[in-house]
Amino acid sequence: MEIAANDQAQVKIPVFRNRNFLLLFIGALFSSPGYFVYLIGAEWLMLSLSDNRFYFGMLFFAASIPRLLLLTVGGIVADRFNKRTILFLSDLTRACLILMLLFFLVNDLVTVWHLIILAALFGISDAFSYPVINSLTPIILEEDQLQRGNSLIQMTGQISPILGPALGGTLIAVLGFEGVFIAAFIMLLLASITVLFIRIKKEETGNTKQSAWLDLKEGYHYARKNELVISIVSMAFFLNFFFSGPLAIGLPILVKDIFHGDAVSLATVQTAMGIGALLGAIVLASITLKKPGIAMVGGLIGLGLLYTSVGFTGHLYLTAGLVALMAFTMQLVNIPLITMLQKTTEKKMLGRMMSFLMTVSTGLVPVSFVATSLLIAAGVEMQTIIIVSGIIITLIALYNLKNKNILTFK
Repeated sequence: MEIAANDQAQVKIPVFRNRNFLLLFIGALFSSPGYFVYLIGAEWLMLSLSDNRFYFGMLFFAASIPRLLLLTVGGIVADRFNKRTILFLSDLTRACLILMLLFFLVNDLVTVWHLIILAALFGISDAFSYPVINSLTPIILEEDQLQRGNSLIQMTGQISPILGPALGGTLIAVLGFEGVFIAAFIMLLLASITVLFIRIKKEETGNTKQSAWLDLKEGYHYARKNELVISIVSMAFFLNFFFSGPLAIGLPILVKDIFHGDAVSLATVQTAMGIGALLGAIVLASITLKKPGIAMVGGLIGLGLLYTSVGFTGHLYLTAGLVALMAFTMQLVNIPLITMLQKTTEKKMLGRMMSFLMTVSTGLVPVSFVATSLLIAAGVEMQTIIIVSGIIITLIALYNLKNKNILTFK
């Protein structure tokens, strides 16, 4: 349903004929790939500026810490102010940051610390934009359109890690660093302009009458009283802790040490993951899950079993196939999870609930990285870490087979 300035009842229209959603989708098509184009440029520029790989790691650390610390604040802001404006300012800010980097680059002034500070500022921007995207969708779509809408937005996120690095790498080879950052700037600028035309009812943009601290307490108490919210957020916490770190760190190690592969081998596995995730998003955009809770738990069981299998395989292409299937089943978990949370949350609380979810999912990924790194440093084999993590994920899924709040959700 298109959100207009009047209160007249409107006939439900298809997702892609919904002006507001179409603008949000087009904005995401520019914003997400634009970020990955910038990221590949920043990574290669950092590697070119210094042989010290500590600085390269700091790029990711600098972005993740502000994101972790400020996601909850971003959720409060999303519930108090116009979500469209927040998304517009987030994309515009990132475009301006890239423009600043271009100035330093053209004048031969750029250093590793410029890139690290820029990464931290990007992390701050992410903390405010992440809760908005998932809390804006339920406002501009009907409830029974949320699964398809979420799938389409997720699709842009799955295309980006494939399209962004490919486009960015080509631009670096042809036009140099200036070319790749100009392209990223243009894409993020177009994203900001696109979302500026989204229209939301004034009464659905939140209020600023009470303090931010009271907003935070209100969100915390709301989450505690909602058993489904607790179940979903807890599942997201354990899933990301046992999945993100071991997978991100483990795949390159498996490719190099077990399969004795090269960069092309790693790209093969990572591309398979992107394709699997993209296909999963496409399938879920095409169908309607009558029992999303059952689909989510079933997908989580499949994910755990496939993840465990990766630890036992010793063949590159078999691993690539398993990873593709994992990414596909991951969408069976992620998209219903987000949709269920959106459907059961009051619109005035969406920003805070989404920020809680994003905090435990993306915000705690660095903790998973550290834990995995410490286990490796202690002499634990990567295959063992993956196998144990896969078993734990499977057990978590089996435990949720008795969770009626999830299984009976329609």
